[in-house]
Amino acid sequence: MATDELAAVLAELETTVGEGPVRTARKLGSPVLVGDFDGVEQSRRWPLYAPLAVQAGVHAQFVLPLRVGLIDVGTLVFHRKDPAPLEPVLLADALAYGELMLLLLLDEQSGAVHAEPVGLSLKSTYVHQATGMVAAQLDVSLDDAFAALRARAFAEQRPLSEIAADVVARRFRFEREGGTQ
Repeated sequence: MATDELAAVLAELETTVGEGPVRTARKLGSPVLVGDFDGVEQSRRWPLYAPLAVQAGVHAQFVLPLRVGLIDVGTLVFHRKDPAPLEPVLLADALAYGELMLLLLLDEQSGAVHAEPVGLSLKSTYVHQATGMVAAQLDVSLDDAFAALRARAFAEQRPLSEIAADVVARRFRFEREGGTQ
């Protein structure tokens, strides 16, 4: 989803030429922060995209992947018309917004209804049981296990309770290295 016309142009450019910061961020699973597309490094990294972005009026772009473990949910992308690096305080804010956006996306997809801000307050007992099982399988906290369940539900576009039921019935197992089975 693009928030303005220029963001839509950038997304279209990247799709058209098959390269760019969003593709790179998704592939690497880490932020890609470009302070100036006119630089030699950027021209080498994205020989088609960089000059087209400048031609479109964008000189800087900052891409934050939205991921839970190995599950790629999307990206949060900011751009500037003038060349300038992203200041550390703005990067910290952007990372916080990215985490919040990820949680909201996962909540929306899973249909989660929270009675309290942090808790695992879904009605399904399978979700509670599965959260504990995933925590043991991945050797992570309950919050991280719950996030992994929600991310899987989002990625598969299935209700959270179905994913949880599969985990409890041992039809589905989370694994640290290779994702899930």
